[in-house]
Amino acid sequence: MKRALLALALLLPLVAFGLWPIAHLVWRGAADLGASAWALLGSDPVRRSLWGTVLTSSGAALLAFTLGLPLAVLLERTDLPGRRALTAVFTLPSAIPPFIQGMGWVALANPRAGLLNRWLGGSWFDIYGSGGIALVLGIAGLPLVLLSASAVLKRVDSALEEAARLSGAGALRTLSSVPGRLALPAALSGASLVFLFAASAFGVPYLLGVTATPPTPTLTTRIYTEVLMGPRGLSTGAVMSALLLVLASAVQLLSRWLGRAGRVRLLAGKGARLTALALGPWRTPLGVAAWLLALTLVALPLGAVFLTSVSTSGQLQHPTLAHWSSVLGQARTLEAAGRSLLLSLGAAALVTALGLAVALVRTQARGSGWLEALASWPYAVPGTVLALGLLVTFSMDLRFVLVDRVAFVLALSNAVWLVLLAWTVKHLAFGVRNAAEGLAQVDPSLTEAARVSGARPLRAFVDATVPQLSAALTAAFTLTFLTCATELTLAVLLVPTGQDVLGTLLFELQSYADPASAAVIACTFVLVVLAALALQAVARPRQEAR
Repeated sequence: MKRALLALALLLPLVAFGLWPIAHLVWRGAADLGASAWALLGSDPVRRSLWGTVLTSSGAALLAFTLGLPLAVLLERTDLPGRRALTAVFTLPSAIPPFIQGMGWVALANPRAGLLNRWLGGSWFDIYGSGGIALVLGIAGLPLVLLSASAVLKRVDSALEEAARLSGAGALRTLSSVPGRLALPAALSGASLVFLFAASAFGVPYLLGVTATPPTPTLTTRIYTEVLMGPRGLSTGAVMSALLLVLASAVQLLSRWLGRAGRVRLLAGKGARLTALALGPWRTPLGVAAWLLALTLVALPLGAVFLTSVSTSGQLQHPTLAHWSSVLGQARTLEAAGRSLLLSLGAAALVTALGLAVALVRTQARGSGWLEALASWPYAVPGTVLALGLLVTFSMDLRFVLVDRVAFVLALSNAVWLVLLAWTVKHLAFGVRNAAEGLAQVDPSLTEAARVSGARPLRAFVDATVPQLSAALTAAFTLTFLTCATELTLAVLLVPTGQDVLGTLLFELQSYADPASAAVIACTFVLVVLAALALQAVARPRQEAR
């Protein structure tokens, strides 16, 4: 009975703030526009926006797949020099917001004032347009392919590669025909996730597409423009959001199918041998190429952001750190940082706690797998769609009257707390996934020993189970916090005017006002991310030693 009540208590907020806003958004758009909704979907602007989304997302997925699969094979199955460091560098884009990476590429490849064009003396590079959007989002999504393929390759027995070598195959032929072929379905599944990630992105398409010549429209930027300036903004945005939701759902189904097809059932654990394949004369050239690629794709744009932050009036002849203190000390920056810190910490705490509760119900109550699926579903919903759904659903105060005496008012319209709800619902999958993985590794004998010693169930859980979950819960908390700290897609639609968070402030400064000040804030966030990753790397060996 208690488990059923807990499941019901978790179900209600998930439906109220996750499922119902999406359904209400689609219904509201169709009801307001009626038959004209179909005419809107067939109009030229919407068709061009859909084509722009498909084009840029396909390019991002293709780039991530083309780089991710070979890198996964080299990093997991060979004696490539610096494999561990290269893995850390290539997975770094997963922790850096794509908008910040886009800022770096603007500083590098702006056709008029980009650093590369200055150094080469001409307009050699132009980051604006569909190609630039695909490049930035492909680099940002590269870890999705790399990690998906690496997870498969860690379970492949080296005896297969040895058999290929004994049959006369060279090192590169062996890598392509054995681990490369086995990891192919997983890499394709990761590429489909990159497509979904790129189709849902807003900041990079707005930064590189709206000001391109000619402009590169996407569904997310079109929805944003309609909501702000359209005559029937919310209704039009709702109908176009339904189109984006259909596209995302189709790609998600494709990703799941590819993920199931990519399962490798080979020897693992004690029966598997994982031996690095010797690259021979190819070791040094491939190592140099991998490091050059890492520096070009990851380090170079971040370095460009730093150079922009120390420039004086857009010039680098006299770099200075003097305006760092002025930017970081401004009242608006401090207020946005404090608001982001409060909301991000709140979202991280809620995601961790609710994720643990969902995982516990999932493991202890039969037939409750639907609860985990419902909690994870909003993460696959484009942020623009979720934001509009919440905006439409809670545009007016909701009143609940209990027994004609007590009235409850839910006032979220034009309130920053709606962002907190959106971040929590969107990223609840982080808490559920990490908590479920942690519970799968818990030793039940410790809890049983606590119960035998007289501890009540809650006390036994707190004293025996929670300490074993500390690493998983900390990972969920940290990942949610870093993701929300500069989140843009949800915030740009939900944050009320005059109540900026770091994501909206960064967007405004880079797009309209002062790119150098935006670069200062971006560099500060990157330093925080690097510090968090360094602390995590230091703490991991200690946790494993325990």
